[in-house]
Amino acid sequence: MRTQNATRKVRHSLSMVCLIFSLSATAWSQTGEWTVYNTGNSGLPYNGVTALAIDDQGIVWVGTGRWWAHAGGGLAKFDGTNWTVYNTSNSGLPDNDHVSLSIDPDGNIWSGTEDGLSKFDGTSWTVYKTHNSGLLSNRTGAPAFDSAGNAWIGTYPDGGLAKFDGKNWTVYRADNSGLPHNFVCDVAIDTRGNIWAGTFGGGVARFDGKNWTVYNTGNSRLPLNDVSFLAADSKGSVWAGTYGGGLAKSDGTGWTPYTVANSGLPDNWIWNLSVDPQNNVWAGTKAGLARFDGTRWIVYNKSNSGLPDNNVYCAAFDAKGGIWVGTQDGGLAVLHPQATVDFNGDGVVDIQDLLRLIESWGQADPTVDIGPTAFGDSIVDAEDLKVLMGSWGQQVQDGTLVAHWKLDEADGITASDSAGSHDGTVVGTASWQPAGGTVGGALEFNGTTSVAADFVLNPGAGPFSILAWVKGGGPGQTLVSQAGGVNWLTVNAQGALTTELSKGGRSGVGLSSQAVITDDHWHRIAFAWDGVNRRLYVDGILAAEDVHDKLADSYGKLALGSAKNLAPGTFWKGLIDDIRIYNRTVEP
Repeated sequence: MRTQNATRKVRHSLSMVCLIFSLSATAWSQTGEWTVYNTGNSGLPYNGVTALAIDDQGIVWVGTGRWWAHAGGGLAKFDGTNWTVYNTSNSGLPDNDHVSLSIDPDGNIWSGTEDGLSKFDGTSWTVYKTHNSGLLSNRTGAPAFDSAGNAWIGTYPDGGLAKFDGKNWTVYRADNSGLPHNFVCDVAIDTRGNIWAGTFGGGVARFDGKNWTVYNTGNSRLPLNDVSFLAADSKGSVWAGTYGGGLAKSDGTGWTPYTVANSGLPDNWIWNLSVDPQNNVWAGTKAGLARFDGTRWIVYNKSNSGLPDNNVYCAAFDAKGGIWVGTQDGGLAVLHPQATVDFNGDGVVDIQDLLRLIESWGQADPTVDIGPTAFGDSIVDAEDLKVLMGSWGQQVQDGTLVAHWKLDEADGITASDSAGSHDGTVVGTASWQPAGGTVGGALEFNGTTSVAADFVLNPGAGPFSILAWVKGGGPGQTLVSQAGGVNWLTVNAQGALTTELSKGGRSGVGLSSQAVITDDHWHRIAFAWDGVNRRLYVDGILAAEDVHDKLADSYGKLALGSAKNLAPGTFWKGLIDDIRIYNRTVEP
């Protein structure tokens, strides 16, 4: 947001600006690129991908199968060009289903399967089963390795937790230790060396080598005792996903639950949890892949990305910032994200974006933290400047821009959507002003004219923003509304910008500013929701904000220049130009 203090800060940063213009340029695009590998277009042996691991050479190891069914194609190795498949008929892999993966400090590939645990050194296979090891069940997960090189292995349905030091086996069960249940779904090791075991039915157990501490729904805020997956971040926290109860974070003092009801999590069924190098948490759910940076949620699904299936089984991260995603039926997808460098959503990288970055210099601001990878490094610094300057002066193609009505037409009744397929139809008199806008042309609304457009997005699905240039209007008149929903941008009785977007029900109230926009001058207006806060902007200034952690779902078509009910007196009378809708938060 723009403030006088921030402006002074910018004015005192001229030396920094000079540094920026000396930085080398790199070509960057706003859009992230998705690539999908499946049985039809690659050497992937099965479209259910249950586990992923990436070794030091960048080779992607792909475990296949399908949870709750016995199926699968074994283990695949992908070097970026060639596929090699290992299965029960051509290798020592003990079973083709439910192949989970981990890589030990020596680079060996470990695979937990439905019928045994294997270790592969690139040439030879070693298989561990109940008849030749201390395992009490052949159904195992892949090991987690502690600092001493011990392998900790979860087994199911009744084998408990096994520890293997390379020679000797120690098994912890409910009858000989503090383990609360013998069905161990996953194991994680935190920064202090504690062993965490997630169980199906008994919650989570922490073992420090001597003592056991059990967390369940009865003694903690863990949302469910059926734990599916565990992940430890580098800050000392441990994350637990559940089969239907959402996820929770333990920071050593207590548990914080995240569910569909209180966060941007798209579904409470968690198949997998992963933590990237920047400590972002990625949750594979039945409704897509969710990324959580500690404040904001971003959800990738079939409708808003190149993800081929909403049932996400696993995720892994390569050294170049790519996110590899395994799905239940859609195969393997990889996202190569690219930085969002158009901070203010005006379609060009210029001085306004530079000033916005300088405003957050030295801070952990995820909205401008774009380097060295697309998701940043938790600090706004020279790495972010390099990325920004790589697109300096360029018009950008922003993959988060889901609809853009430039309103530059000269005639006809079609208002084209240059970003997608949501062309609008002018209802009433179309009075185009090809030279009358702030960005090219504009459409003049006469108090009875509106533009009918298709459904663009559900405002309750996650962070989004809408921006537009307007001139004229009057109290009670509406700029953008949604059929079956509410008026997204409207004007109150005092002529000030207002939104009715809210959580709905008795607790849902609109947000009004005191910024009058009906003074017959051009104003750039915006609404942005980041999943936690609602904000209204007028001319780049924050005009109103509040905490609002949910917006009501709505799937109706949009109306530009009129209220949702098309009532007399709600139609806009004036000019509208350059309407943009993003599926991210934009600070204009």
